[in-house]
Amino acid sequence: MINVVVQYWQDPFVEIKHDIKELSPTTKLIFTAVLSSFAAILQSAGAYAPGIGFIVSAMTTLPIFLATIVSIRHGFLSYCVTFLLLMIIQPSELLIFSFTTGVLGLVLGVSFYTSQTRFWVVSLGGAALFIGIIMLLFIFGFPVLGPGFGTSLQYRPLLLIVMFSMLYAWIAAEACSFTWKRLAHRFRSYE
Repeated sequence: MINVVVQYWQDPFVEIKHDIKELSPTTKLIFTAVLSSFAAILQSAGAYAPGIGFIVSAMTTLPIFLATIVSIRHGFLSYCVTFLLLMIIQPSELLIFSFTTGVLGLVLGVSFYTSQTRFWVVSLGGAALFIGIIMLLFIFGFPVLGPGFGTSLQYRPLLLIVMFSMLYAWIAAEACSFTWKRLAHRFRSYE
């Protein structure tokens, strides 16, 4: 049983082959713009439809991840364009996107490029999410996790935030990997 768990965390998520579909610079730019629009719409759902909108806004990580898989430069561009769109559409979601879901998408995309084992991808994503949540809670005083978590620095909430960040990053990484495998399969069928 332990060997299975160790093997799971040592296995790569997915091998990213950059020759799956060579896109022209114009196509990459359009793809990045469309993904940025989707990210802004998904992130805004939390403010427009409380409850179910919070689940939908968690999917904002995926478009940023996909743009980063196209190229790291386009991922950063998508992050910036989504930031600007949110400034116009829903400024109240700007801090949450900037420090949590957007950064997680960037980190997952970059870590899929560099270190493809599950352990490192999830660890890097969880660390980025943890730092973002801590900054929102303790530097900006923004109650990103709701009123149950105060903005004062205590041991127990930090432990819960670490566990939440790692679990969230793991689920997001699995969802991104699943989506990328399906898209890569589609790209291969069009060649």
